Amino acid sequence: MKYFQLHILLITCISFVYSQENKTISGPVFEEFGYVFPIENADLLLDKDKKYKVIFDVYSDEKKSGQMNPLINTVARFMNMHAQTGIMENNMEIVLVLHGPATKNALNEVVFKKEFKNHHPNYRLLEALAAKKVKIYVCGQSMKSKGYEASDISKHVSISLSALTALVKYQSEGYQIINFN
Repeated sequence: MKYFQLHILLITCISFVYSQENKTISGPVFEEFGYVFPIENADLLLDKDKKYKVIFDVYSDEKKSGQMNPLINTVARFMNMHAQTGIMENNMEIVLVLHGPATKNALNEVVFKKEFKNHHPNYRLLEALAAKKVKIYVCGQSMKSKGYEASDISKHVSISLSALTALVKYQSEGYQIINFN
């Protein structure tokens, strides 16, 4: 019995330590979004004193309209994880481009609810990104091809002539593209 109790105690301790090491944390840029795993002593980090210009190209979306688009949340993850390593928020210039199936994420709350019969799962995330000076664009071509008008788009999102236009403009200004499609 003594060995059994010792064995259970050992398993419990190991499980507790393991579970503590695999917990995500938020912040410091976003508290509600962008949870990341802390990585101790990473071999590769970004230079803390450099300015980073990044454009996220998001074409994909969850099939279920009631779930947050994890690719949009990755923008918040990128900012949180790098701020956790000491990169200042003002050294991260971020642009997000939505097109194709991800176009629906650019809709305002009223239009989204009317069309998908559900709350807008990305609205608060887009609002939080915009508040942190992330420039958010929707492809005008995708918007029109899906039957949306400028008045259907969230106040946190600007309209680009096309996703191609935004991608070329910002890459020509030195932005590094992150494409998940």
